[in-house]
Amino acid sequence: MFFVPQQKWRRRVLAYKAIGYLPFAEKIMDVARLLTGTSRGQQGHPAPIRQMLQMLQRTDKSVKGKRILEIGAGWQPVVPALFYGMGAGSILMTDIVKHMRKSYVEATVRYCIDHAREIANLTSISQDDLELRWRKLLPGSGNWVKQWYDLGITYKAPFDMTTSKLPMASFDMIYSYSCMNYIPLLQLRKIFSESANLLDRSGWIAHNIHVYDDLSSSEREKWNFLRFSEKEWDRIGNCRLHYQNRLRPSSYTALAQENGFRVTYSEMLPLGLPKGSLDRAKLDEEFKYLPDEEILCGHFLLVAEKVSNSTTIP
Repeated sequence: MFFVPQQKWRRRVLAYKAIGYLPFAEKIMDVARLLTGTSRGQQGHPAPIRQMLQMLQRTDKSVKGKRILEIGAGWQPVVPALFYGMGAGSILMTDIVKHMRKSYVEATVRYCIDHAREIANLTSISQDDLELRWRKLLPGSGNWVKQWYDLGITYKAPFDMTTSKLPMASFDMIYSYSCMNYIPLLQLRKIFSESANLLDRSGWIAHNIHVYDDLSSSEREKWNFLRFSEKEWDRIGNCRLHYQNRLRPSSYTALAQENGFRVTYSEMLPLGLPKGSLDRAKLDEEFKYLPDEEILCGHFLLVAEKVSNSTTIP
């Protein structure tokens, strides 16, 4: 028997599993997120912007004029809008499922415009320049996808990053925000390998990976999914609609290094739990002896440069 204290956690797991058996399950979940507002969470939250800028600044990187690919575009184009405002040359937004809606896009761009002064201070780009570029992104009465394409931003979904069929060495930067944690390890290996192929010789990756149990409603239990063995977690916690790989920060670092990348910056942002809140007796053997910071990490920031001639063959 496995003791999981949060009844809300149990209900969420069962809901995902039950809906997953229904026809058009993905569309049902999108409608549910639309009605509850959960798919609009990032548009009013500065974390994606601040953390991505932090990674760029700590590694002295610029997106100006760069060819950029996003893995897991999700519902709101927060970072693509940011990068366009900062002068990115081109941006390819990709996702395994098509989630974006015109209303989400407009809300995201308006958020950027409304916070242009604050973002200007973070980027050292003038507020006027940011607003000028962002106003071009506001969806008009026509097709927003075509409008953005004409501005150099392409949206491809569904899109499989494990076999992208894109030209080799065609990007300068590949990044993701809160995406890698939802991908099985086997596919992640292929994604890191494909990233090495797609990046130019001086290219880099930048990933903001949330590594906590997002089904847990209690801050004290964000490491809840580390209680289970791999077999138990696949049976109890994972399903077709919602998958969490539970990889810890060191695993992502290893994936980058194994695929020809040199890590230039990494940081584990803690969950902010009080000291002594971790009960190691409840952890599965796989995680029990890891350092506290690996277990109690909320977001893992990773930037790595492609080593010259590190193109890999899947």
